[in-house]
Amino acid sequence: MSKIAANRQRSETVIDRRAFAFWIVAHLLFAAPLAAEIPDPVFVVNSIYKGGSSRGAAFGLDPAERRQYFSKSTVALWDKADKVSHTNGDEVGPIDFDPSTNTQGADVKSYSIVSSKVDGKTASVVVKLVLDNWFRPSPEDDIIRYFFVLEEDRWVIDDIGSTNHAEGWTLRELLEINSKDRTRTKE
Repeated sequence: MSKIAANRQRSETVIDRRAFAFWIVAHLLFAAPLAAEIPDPVFVVNSIYKGGSSRGAAFGLDPAERRQYFSKSTVALWDKADKVSHTNGDEVGPIDFDPSTNTQGADVKSYSIVSSKVDGKTASVVVKLVLDNWFRPSPEDDIIRYFFVLEEDRWVIDDIGSTNHAEGWTLRELLEINSKDRTRTKE
């Protein structure tokens, strides 16, 4: 190989190494901060319980709040269930309790994140509640499960559920049931 060809090959290798190094530095400087800006599921759950007393209504009953916290498919299902329940003359709507507390009006004295797991584009967070002046027959009633999906670069709730297996519920199951026409017929 001639000296010119050898020099050209060495300079291409140096340029390739510099380009690769530049790419690594750019990735570390720009990509990491962008990823850090997406609130993780635990942050979302914390924001629910920290804002609870100022909400004035059960979590998720306000359509604007739904669009902020829930996945598009859950919002669509809830909207459908709302239409069916209001058509039937139900003033309450398809969900008649606060899914974030599994109650009809208890105040959260404190809460703790029992576990959280992110697996690709899905995640789960389990919360244990301590309610203010509220008695439960089972300690399992104080545990709420949140199921998240990553949608349009943000974590949103796809479902909420209890852990009480005897009387367990999930928000989506209740919305599915209440999205069906249950109009009573005259006999």
